[in-house]
Amino acid sequence: MSVRELMRLDTDLALAQARNRLRQQRGRPDQPEAGAMPARHGNLKLVALYGVGKKLLAEVAIGGQAHVYMRGQPLAVGAKAGPSTYLLRGMSGSCVHLERGGEAHTLCLNPVLGTAE
Repeated sequence: MSVRELMRLDTDLALAQARNRLRQQRGRPDQPEAGAMPARHGNLKLVALYGVGKKLLAEVAIGGQAHVYMRGQPLAVGAKAGPSTYLLRGMSGSCVHLERGGEAHTLCLNPVLGTAE
């Protein structure tokens, strides 16, 4: 297998695990689709950034629920747009920039490298 194939398999596995965690946290493990993921008012935390080059994924905990964002896609994987949905505005270095209702949030893996909210 090439490195690219291994990275793709790793990404697919990470996305599947994130979807399973979301289903379990929502108390409906048998539901096949994550559907709309309303973001609650709560703590925002950047859990992980992974990928290669411009193919980056960010795992963000919003009010205790895991959301996976793909670079270049404003919505989290499986999310539907809504007034309480956080939108990805960008990724830079070890930080992720989210926005909801005109409120901007910058989350960083290492708070020393940027502002962590």
